[in-house]
Amino acid sequence: MPLLIWNLIYGPKITDPRITSDAHSSSWLLTAENITRIAVFILPLLIPLQLKEPLSKTGLLTYILGVLIYFVSWLPLLFAPGSAWSNSTPGLLAPRLTPFLCFLGIALIGHSWTYGLLAGVFIVIHIWHGIRNL
Repeated sequence: MPLLIWNLIYGPKITDPRITSDAHSSSWLLTAENITRIAVFILPLLIPLQLKEPLSKTGLLTYILGVLIYFVSWLPLLFAPGSAWSNSTPGLLAPRLTPFLCFLGIALIGHSWTYGLLAGVFIVIHIWHGIRNL
C-alpha cells in the first residue's frame, strides 16, 4: 500500500519520457504489466499474514527495507533529475527494480511462493517496459 500511495502522490511529478512514456512498448507488454500490477497489489489483501514465525519476521524486515529503498530510489529523479545518476540506466530503472524487495517481503510474511513468483513476473515485465523507453 505505501508504494501505491507514493506513486499516486509523486508519480505525476516525474515527467522524463524515459520513465513515463509508453511509446516504445507494445500493447501486449503494457497489458501484461497492468494485469500483473493489479494482481500484485490486490493479492496481499487475500494472503493471511503470519507474523509469529521467524520467516515471517524476516519478511517484515525485508518489506520495510524494501519500502525505504524504493522511496530512496525516487529521490534523485525527483530532486536531481539532471544528475548523472538520474540519467544513467541504473538510476532510471531503480524504481522499477526495487519494489521486488517489498513484494518478496510480502511473500515471506504470507509464506506464499506463488505470490513471490507472480511478483517476479511483474518486476521482469516492469523492467522490460522501462528498458524499452531508454
